[in-house]
Amino acid sequence: DVGFFVLNKSVLKYAPDYNFNFEKEILPKLVAKKELAGYLTDHRYYSIGSPDRLSLTAEFLSGKKVILLDRDGVINKKASKADYVKTWGEFEFLPGSVEAIKLLTDGGYEIYIITNQPGIARGMMTREALDEINGKMKEELAKNGAEIRGIYQCLHGWDEGCDCRKPKPGLLYETAFEHNFDVTKAIFIGDDERDLQAGEAAGCRTILLAPGQTLLDVAKSLVRA
Repeated sequence: DVGFFVLNKSVLKYAPDYNFNFEKEILPKLVAKKELAGYLTDHRYYSIGSPDRLSLTAEFLSGKKVILLDRDGVINKKASKADYVKTWGEFEFLPGSVEAIKLLTDGGYEIYIITNQPGIARGMMTREALDEINGKMKEELAKNGAEIRGIYQCLHGWDEGCDCRKPKPGLLYETAFEHNFDVTKAIFIGDDERDLQAGEAAGCRTILLAPGQTLLDVAKSLVRA
């Protein structure tokens, strides 16, 4: 429960000369004199409870341009059904995806990857192999002027009941919290119905790649907009 008071300084005459609770001490007196009014609003509330939060709030409201990307099927070729990209040798960039990420980077977007990787929970790959894939993917992208700011991944199985596996929006919220941006202003690009559901649950604009559509097609349209 949060709110603001807009007060006339004359209200201070009701204040006692000791530490007190404003709502309990002052508001009843104003109500009794019919000097209090209020209204409800559905406008979002941004807290600046201390001076050190001022810069964080300014950053949050700065209008960052943020792209959230699914990985498999958007950046790289998907493995066959019931299989996963388990090693760097199995990783294959989709046509145009490197160029697309460079285009978005040059367009001033912060880019983060949001991906389910249940192959670890199923014992089909190791965390070390996944880290190697992600590291080498970022290296290859960086060589081409394409920057990934962070990779957020769910390593759980589908039946573990976690909050991070898409279609739940947990990873999107985590990314927004750690990098201080408004998730409702971000754009999430995926290729699966779970991506669409996660993006809609988080309240962000979500683009689902149509059959035959590439990340480069979407990137070009976003940069032109």
